[in-house]
Amino acid sequence: MPCPWFRGGLCTSPKLSRPSSAVTSPTRCQGNEAEYVACQFYVEPDSGSKRRSPLESGVKPAIAQQLRPYPPIHLLHSKPRSRCPFIKIYDYSGGYLAQCQVLGRLLTRSEAETCEKYWSSCPFYRMGLHQRSAEEA
Repeated sequence: MPCPWFRGGLCTSPKLSRPSSAVTSPTRCQGNEAEYVACQFYVEPDSGSKRRSPLESGVKPAIAQQLRPYPPIHLLHSKPRSRCPFIKIYDYSGGYLAQCQVLGRLLTRSEAETCEKYWSSCPFYRMGLHQRSAEEA
């Protein structure tokens, strides 16, 4: 059984300030309990951290299956504040995922940053407005 703090290729230990792939090792993180308990970032999970609300436990696998995030490029450490009406933000694995509804895919970290700053001049924003007006007509 893998380490309880190993999710999506990232270590989500509370000892880290944010999830990171830099401290992971497949043999240790996905190995047996004796191996991952010896890790300096391992903390015994309390019973409260293992319990998830039904909504949370149902949504995360669905998002992962539908959007297929690759955490090293898609996982955002802070919630984007884009005012674009075509961006959808998901809570995921201790971070956030940003999906462009016009493109129908996840945005990378750099794309999400660009969307946050320049959303009003984005060609996909204009395309989304055009599609929306065509649907209403």
